[in-house]
Amino acid sequence: MRWTRLARSRRLVSTAFGIVAVWTLLLWLFTPYDHPAILWLRFVRQKAAALTRSPLADQKWLAKPARFRVDWDADVALIIKTGYATQARVAAQLHALDLLPERDGHANSIVVGDFAAEVLLDTVRVPIHDVVATIANDKTLVDAPGRERLVKYKSMSDAIASGDVGRAQKIGREIGWELDALKFIPGLELAYQQMPNRKWYIMLDDDTYVFRPTLRAILAHIDPSKPAYLGNAIGDFKGRFAHGGSAILLSGAAMRKVFGDNRHIVPAARLRSLTETWGDKLVATTFMKAGVYLDERYSHFFNGERPSITRIRPDRFCSPIVSFHGLAQPSQMDQVGELFRDVGGILTWGRLWEICGQPPWSEMPSDYVRTDEDHVGRTDESTLTTPRVGSPEDCARMCNRHYASCLAWTWDSSASKCHISPWVIVGEKAPGRHSGLNMGRLKSLHRACTS
Repeated sequence: MRWTRLARSRRLVSTAFGIVAVWTLLLWLFTPYDHPAILWLRFVRQKAAALTRSPLADQKWLAKPARFRVDWDADVALIIKTGYATQARVAAQLHALDLLPERDGHANSIVVGDFAAEVLLDTVRVPIHDVVATIANDKTLVDAPGRERLVKYKSMSDAIASGDVGRAQKIGREIGWELDALKFIPGLELAYQQMPNRKWYIMLDDDTYVFRPTLRAILAHIDPSKPAYLGNAIGDFKGRFAHGGSAILLSGAAMRKVFGDNRHIVPAARLRSLTETWGDKLVATTFMKAGVYLDERYSHFFNGERPSITRIRPDRFCSPIVSFHGLAQPSQMDQVGELFRDVGGILTWGRLWEICGQPPWSEMPSDYVRTDEDHVGRTDESTLTTPRVGSPEDCARMCNRHYASCLAWTWDSSASKCHISPWVIVGEKAPGRHSGLNMGRLKSLHRACTS
């Protein structure tokens, strides 16, 4: 009798489990791709995977034989996104990235913006395509909410047409961020139309640089025939998206999902662009509707800072880095292009230190301290700031007391403050500051990467 009851209980548990499994499967299959429950489950799963990632996992992954051939000029399309107020950056960026402009029916790049013009690159005139006009001329949006954004665009266009450059520049600076949100979807769509059948599409701001050898090595290990959306992940679980300044990567299969198989979602994306604050977020929410989500396994490869202020953290010390952002002046883009022009192999976060002119990690003294330099940089909630610290030596001792969480320290003599951080930056000149490093941890990280 007892065994009969036990068998019956097991059958009930098994049946209940089966019912739950079936309902879960049905909900997964029939719930919209962008439903909050689906997005939350994906967010939790990707966060858990990030916590278990080994610092050396990327090295092992990239050491495997490359499975996919990547011809930069034939397989990759780059979309440069600019604006009327920032157009002076474009020529320097095209030169630094060594891109092929549109000529002779072959190109690996296209420039999109909120105005139509040409950029002179050496002796070649490179067109800037006004993709905002695509939305402004869409008759279905005549009475749409957010139409005011297009009224501002027309004001700038009228100033350009009348030759009032000063007024056009002023409007462009004031509303550039609003017009930027309008460029993402039509910019991607135009690239897909003009450069079809590419394996990869990369959208860049006009102040972003990508290091080609590292990027090519990474892409050679990812299947472009499957939908893929990569970049520097930001945002909450309801709208995780790739930060536009750090570069947005989409596989040909992902682009086909939206601009080929599910074109019905594009008009809604255009409408949403009239009120969306962040165009890079709009890319994510649009592609979600076609079942294409940001793959956060590769987020730590992307970076949103200039090389000199890039935060080198322990968990990515050995990992590849592909992008730099914030090169607002053409001279800064020129300098970065020259800095990396002859760098071979895979660029890692830790390797950035030496390439930017600092001594090799293996040769640095244990008591490394520099005057008028800052290896912490901008502080945030991850840094520890202590007031009333009397000397750089006292600041160094504070870093030693927080050995496991301190990679760099900076003492500000003018404020008598000590800043310690869980990262290190190459740094720029900082009069009145003294800065040092936790050389024990940094040398250990370096040995792990090179062993």
